[in-house]
Amino acid sequence: MSPDVSVGSAVSAEIEIRGLSKWFGDHKVLKGVSTDVKRGEALVVIGPSGSGKTTLLRCINLLEDFQEGEIRIGGEAIGYTVDPNGKRMRRGEAEIARLRAKLGMVFQSFNLFPHMSVLRNVAFGPVRALGMPRKEAEERAAALLARVGLADKVDAMPSRLSGGQQQRVAIARALAMQPKAMLFDEVTSALDPELVAEVLDVMRQLMQEGMTMVIVTHEMAFAQAFAHRALFMAEGEIVEQGEPARLFRDPQSTRLQAFLKRFKQGYQL
Repeated sequence: MSPDVSVGSAVSAEIEIRGLSKWFGDHKVLKGVSTDVKRGEALVVIGPSGSGKTTLLRCINLLEDFQEGEIRIGGEAIGYTVDPNGKRMRRGEAEIARLRAKLGMVFQSFNLFPHMSVLRNVAFGPVRALGMPRKEAEERAAALLARVGLADKVDAMPSRLSGGQQQRVAIARALAMQPKAMLFDEVTSALDPELVAEVLDVMRQLMQEGMTMVIVTHEMAFAQAFAHRALFMAEGEIVEQGEPARLFRDPQSTRLQAFLKRFKQGYQL
């Protein structure tokens, strides 16, 4: 059963998306996408390749620009505001960076600095971006590495770690910036099957601790068991969304029905 979380009006939205549209050249990748992610909610985004899932994540923290719509993080518009005359105005880069810092993102590839120890990889962001004293940053990094089960790897170099361990370091690195929400983009897709569970276990722990999360994944059993809400995308649109157990048990659209039939569950509960 999914964890208990209130998503009613008493819980404010951490991420608000309204009418989001994105083009790459003449190709419209996102088509008027609208949804909210409540504070403390874990939203799983599923769908076939090319449906716009990763582009949606990258637009949320403005790694990809978007042409229409609005995204708000903690009530503040990221990227663009609208002036009294209705003109769309891009925010200054310092404001964009400030809002982007509220979002931690973990990618398919680990992107660790190969010449730095695990501890220094995690401490680097708080020192460089937040101006935190190095000793304090390394203490925070050590605590986060312990939190993801890597207390004994603080001095290891990334090349000495398994893929699952490297991905857990990447999660700790994102958490070190003390984000309001975490974005995960197919973080298990590059891992051998036996390493997937150790990363999903860390994500499940974050859910249980109340971290706001948006997770693009193909791990259907994980999504059904632990997410608060699931959203199915196809061809740049939200086709269905709702409580995962209902969505997986009784899909209403033919597109979701066909998608689920093709899928093999990869997460062993």
